[in-house]
Amino acid sequence: MKKKDLKPLLYAKDSFNLVIEKFPLTDYAIDAKYKLGLINDLLAAKEMYIARHYIKKEKWIAAINRLKVIVDQYDTTIYIEEALHRLVEIHYKLGLVSEAKKYANTLGYNYLSSQWYKESYRVFNKDYKIQRKTSKKDKKRLRDRIKSFF
Repeated sequence: MKKKDLKPLLYAKDSFNLVIEKFPLTDYAIDAKYKLGLINDLLAAKEMYIARHYIKKEKWIAAINRLKVIVDQYDTTIYIEEALHRLVEIHYKLGLVSEAKKYANTLGYNYLSSQWYKESYRVFNKDYKIQRKTSKKDKKRLRDRIKSFF
């Protein structure tokens, strides 16, 4: 595995924040905000990657710390839903059910239709089955069964 130095990315983040601060009403600020979003996505992806590694190695505290960084600092990225779900899973596995419910409630409140919320719901209710959309093949089978009656 190659180590990746994040210093240039963090330097760019500081520079874009400076542009937004000094020139807020310019096209440069709009572009800088967009690029800051991309930088935050990259930093959150790095944290998620490391958290998944810790989860695989069953290093729960280290994983929780990485996931909390995503929740605290990168809550506008696409990784927030998965981070909340992983926090639910880990806390439930450790027997901290009230803590797991806290994160599940946060996930449900903000991302109710998310696949990660459904997965978190399954953590608490093992009998819950995720309903899948019927495919064209299944619809065709159903149509054929109906036609067979006539």
